[in-house]
Amino acid sequence: MNKKQIVTIGLALGILLWPQNASLAQAQELKIGELPALELALPFDAESHWDSAAEDTPGIYWQALVLGSTGQAGENEIKFAVADGKFIPTSSDDTWFVYGWFGALQAIKQPYNVKYPEWGDRHNGIDFAGKEGIDVISASGGKVTFAGKKVGNTVEISTGNGYKIIYAHLQDISVKRGQRVKTGDLIGHLGATGTTNPHLHFEVDYLKKDIRIAINPVPLIDTDWSRVVVPQAEANQFYTDNQDPLTQPDFNW
Repeated sequence: MNKKQIVTIGLALGILLWPQNASLAQAQELKIGELPALELALPFDAESHWDSAAEDTPGIYWQALVLGSTGQAGENEIKFAVADGKFIPTSSDDTWFVYGWFGALQAIKQPYNVKYPEWGDRHNGIDFAGKEGIDVISASGGKVTFAGKKVGNTVEISTGNGYKIIYAHLQDISVKRGQRVKTGDLIGHLGATGTTNPHLHFEVDYLKKDIRIAINPVPLIDTDWSRVVVPQAEANQFYTDNQDPLTQPDFNW
């Protein structure tokens, strides 16, 4: 397949729809720096890995940050296999990769992608594309406040200090409402419920009275992002001057 023959795959962003009760004035009363501390783990117990597909396999070529055999991270070209509008693993070692940072993503501005004018055309979480069926684990301790159908199969966990962690598009759910969980407990498995492309929509919200703030999870997750496969796709690039996923600003919605 010629590298110029690119298959377009839309960014299936799992935005959760909430009532717009909070005014901008209310949001400004709560400064971002005043929010309680929160530390998160990755929602997977498997390392990020995605092998390049064979030359004759339909797919998309992207430069991507990958971990080499020596343990050093570097740029490498990967062919991401695509069939029926979704990424297809081509190796038993394939697990997950980032396909949708938090914030003002270039993909949202493209004709092929859904638009989010209510949120200033921003993504309110991280999308982790991956192999259907891999374990999704709790990134924090807390209490399950919702487990059921919302954005596909969805689990919501309250941390007890104002934060709600949301896991959406799960293949199945392994917890029940009211259950207490700790970091690393099984939540469910990565799936494609409520979407086309198998992925986990991972979202962090801060709630206080009528205020809801979408929190950038990237700087809160205790991981070495240089060890994560991140293709240079429009879903991982920004239409603002700030191109750093770690410093994309939180926003009220």
